[in-house]
Amino acid sequence: MPSGHPTPAQLWNGDVSFFSIDTDLIQSAGYNFTEGALNQLPKLLPRSMQLQLTDVVAREVIAHLMVPVREAVHQFSGSSDRLKRSAGIDMTDINRQFEELSVGGVAYGVFKKRIEEYVARCRGNVLNIEGGTLAIKMFEYYFEGKPPFAKRKEKKSEFPDAASLLILEEHAIEHETRGIVASRDDGWREFAEASEYLYCVSSIEELAKLFESTSAHAETLKNQILLLVQDDQSALRAQLSDAFSDHVRQSGWTATDAYSGVVPRVEAESSDASMIEYALDQASTTVWNVEGDPTAWVIEVTALVTVEVDIDITYYVYDSIDREELELGSDGTTRSVEIEVQAYLSCYGVQVDSRPEDWDVDIEIAPGDYEVEIGEVEPDFSD
Repeated sequence: MPSGHPTPAQLWNGDVSFFSIDTDLIQSAGYNFTEGALNQLPKLLPRSMQLQLTDVVAREVIAHLMVPVREAVHQFSGSSDRLKRSAGIDMTDINRQFEELSVGGVAYGVFKKRIEEYVARCRGNVLNIEGGTLAIKMFEYYFEGKPPFAKRKEKKSEFPDAASLLILEEHAIEHETRGIVASRDDGWREFAEASEYLYCVSSIEELAKLFESTSAHAETLKNQILLLVQDDQSALRAQLSDAFSDHVRQSGWTATDAYSGVVPRVEAESSDASMIEYALDQASTTVWNVEGDPTAWVIEVTALVTVEVDIDITYYVYDSIDREELELGSDGTTRSVEIEVQAYLSCYGVQVDSRPEDWDVDIEIAPGDYEVEIGEVEPDFSD
């Protein structure tokens, strides 16, 4: 890998002209191309930076998105069979109509189009797998134990990584440029370290931060925003508080690790979540100027949000005589958790002598998926 990170001059002059994202980071972003970090990238990066997404990663993303679709199709088929057996209902016409919908094919097309549209927004392309040279290089790396192939673990699963990285390096060589790959995978980092053409970052946030604005004007804007969102009387603080509260309510909350020392089985399910309070991490605030518009800026603020989650608990016992599981009873409890949330404030009409109260500010926070550890719970036998 070229030493360290690329310089600002390399980034803005086009010496480093493309970036690529591994499947793991797209998955961490919830496959959400319309909200949050992925959605912001086209605005935060200069027009000279293009997304070159490999066909391998695109196919992996689609495969992940297709899992719940296939499960739903399977459940529909199973429900149809059960209705036919239990009620004697003729499901032939319904089954035929369902098959004609081609749910799997339609969903695949939707996901593929979603990826292609995002790549186009990032001024880039989906790089296809081409030529026999790629296969030869992959097997050379495989047998020699070169990155991304690890030397002491199962290596076959790393063929998709090898294909992606070799495609990206070949793209850089062919176009006499350099690129940045974003991945948490050690194999990607090690490959980039051995490459003359690829830099590596470990997150979408780290990629975006390479392009942050550090001018005196940007620092002034940041301080103005931070003062305003901490003013209890400001409309922007109320707007941001509402956005955090909406994020908490609209996110997914999964209850985990519930157990009892009295009954053999416990099920826990979240029923509601509400924000208690939040505190901004001012040091992590980042500012970007939208290229081509000196009055448009994006400011990312990070908050530690305290959340109270309502949990429904159900207890089960096993009846050894009838050989069936019985519901013993149910109860409710709450758990308090802290989560880190990033909010993007898109500010428009930012003039040198303007006040932040006069700016047009849109706030975007992507929905999240969180886990709540329940721990030990016991049924109440007092009644």
